Amino acid sequence: MDPFPEDREAGEDYAGFDLNTYRKFMVAFRIPQYERDISFLREYAPGGRLLDVGCGTGEFLDVAGRNGFQPYGLEPSRKAYDIARKGRKVVRGELRNVEFKEEFFDAVTLWSVLEHIPAPSPFLGRIRTILKRGGILALRLPDAKGLLTSLALCLYKISLGRIASPLSVLYQLDWHYKHFYGYDRRTAGRLLDANGFEVIGLRSEIGFDYRSLDLRLDYISGNRFARKAVRGALGAVSILAKLLRKEDELVLIARKT
Repeated sequence: MDPFPEDREAGEDYAGFDLNTYRKFMVAFRIPQYERDISFLREYAPGGRLLDVGCGTGEFLDVAGRNGFQPYGLEPSRKAYDIARKGRKVVRGELRNVEFKEEFFDAVTLWSVLEHIPAPSPFLGRIRTILKRGGILALRLPDAKGLLTSLALCLYKISLGRIASPLSVLYQLDWHYKHFYGYDRRTAGRLLDANGFEVIGLRSEIGFDYRSLDLRLDYISGNRFARKAVRGALGAVSILAKLLRKEDELVLIARKT
């Protein structure tokens, strides 16, 4: 992001969410995604203590607990934390402000988190401190070279900046925790390597599915016709992205070196 925003203090991104719609979206799309993520993670870390940074309302903690991990959560949002802490081990705060024992966790997960971190190297250094030797870091983040982002950027350029809403949505510019950085395979790998991690597993995915689009679009204003048009366009892009192998999200597994 350039220019970089001066005000980067903690904020509340769940304040305007309709929790009923959010829960439907979690059940329809995010929890099945978490099931795939945990299966991928277990290829490299079969169990142990796991910290989910930015755990939201805690659904991944439940998935991890059912799959052999002792899950802990960290969440800055008061609204999300109040839900996540019920029956789970969750701490409210940001990683830089919370004390954890050194080399305590076997795995740390960052699901759609790293792109929201304004200082990624110190953040990854902190994760490295709390991971055991040979511990595993798993992360999901948008691919800046994916087809969806490339098309949104092209639309912005050919319209001379007049059509900016697709980019604004993709980079969550109306959120407090915006996307401060964009990554692709090369830059994500380079960042991890520079901070003491070796990428040992990687896959590309579509970050949405056609069934869940209606629920996602509940967060975007517009009339019924516009929503149908967006839904159809995104469905077509997802098919094309798979054919071209230019999916919009990366899932990486890295080991502490």
